[in-house]
Amino acid sequence: MTNAMVENSRSMVETPETRRDDARLEDLGYHPELKRAFSAWETFGVAFSIMGVVPSIASTIFYNLPYGGPVGMIWGWLISSVLILFIGLAMGELASSMPTSGGLYFWTHRLSPPKYRDFLAWMVGYNSFLGNVSAVSSLAWACSGIVFAAASLNNSDFAATAAQQFGLYVGILIICGAFCAYGTEIFAKTQTPSVILNVILALVTIIGLPIARRHELNTASFTFGGFVNLTSWPSGWAFLLSFLAPVWTICSFDCAVSLSEEATNAATAVPQAIVGAIGSAGILGTVILIILALTMGPDVAAINDDALGQPLAYIYLQAFGQKGSLVIWSFMCIAREL
Repeated sequence: MTNAMVENSRSMVETPETRRDDARLEDLGYHPELKRAFSAWETFGVAFSIMGVVPSIASTIFYNLPYGGPVGMIWGWLISSVLILFIGLAMGELASSMPTSGGLYFWTHRLSPPKYRDFLAWMVGYNSFLGNVSAVSSLAWACSGIVFAAASLNNSDFAATAAQQFGLYVGILIICGAFCAYGTEIFAKTQTPSVILNVILALVTIIGLPIARRHELNTASFTFGGFVNLTSWPSGWAFLLSFLAPVWTICSFDCAVSLSEEATNAATAVPQAIVGAIGSAGILGTVILIILALTMGPDVAAINDDALGQPLAYIYLQAFGQKGSLVIWSFMCIAREL
């Protein structure tokens, strides 16, 4: 794209606020080139919807249910959320002072000793690239798993082949790549419905599951203190491995930094999005996992090893039956894709 085309595309969305944001970057010696199409709410929405607490719990419950049962699920999530919040606060401070889409490697270059800044910035940028590649790939793979779980809910005899799994995974990657590259404004507008859908799924889980399972609830002592280690790891190490689920989910908050050049009033909107997304995901995830531990029944091994292959889908199936759980899971697929 030529400079004239870039300037023309940017001028279509120029406002006093965007001009002020761009001037701030130019003071840092950084020439902005992206259109600012995201409001503060939409910037938060991107971080929150990528976390997608309920769909992410569905995708990662394999990494906390067998590593401590209710204790690993609830306390592993809560402790990790608090620790991640400290990282988010530090990153929010940097995003406020240097709101660039260059993010980590730009900050590293500006703050490192002159002798090492080029190498360190390159290292951070390269590792950030690898992290983004693996993160997007894992999200697509998680989405494909949720879609196939819906097929298993509909037909208990269904078992996806390796070719079907890989084909859907690649298809999701291609669709998401094209959408993010060429549909920036549409992508921004989908964040509000995405947040709403994630909140609805959370409410269905928080309110619906206890009502549906009201006669089969676990005890408070099991819900908050039941420790079940289904692995060969020592109990202490198994509990630490339960941190994998919240770390995978909540650590995507840094996507807000990548939107710094596309957000209006970025110096405020991006830090708010970072801290707000971590806080809301931490609290909401803890509440949801408490509900799951309360309603899932006492046999953790049966839930983890069920032929359905998806513990959260199994819990929904026990509570809402096939048709009800299939409806909920269909919206889960949409939320994970958004």
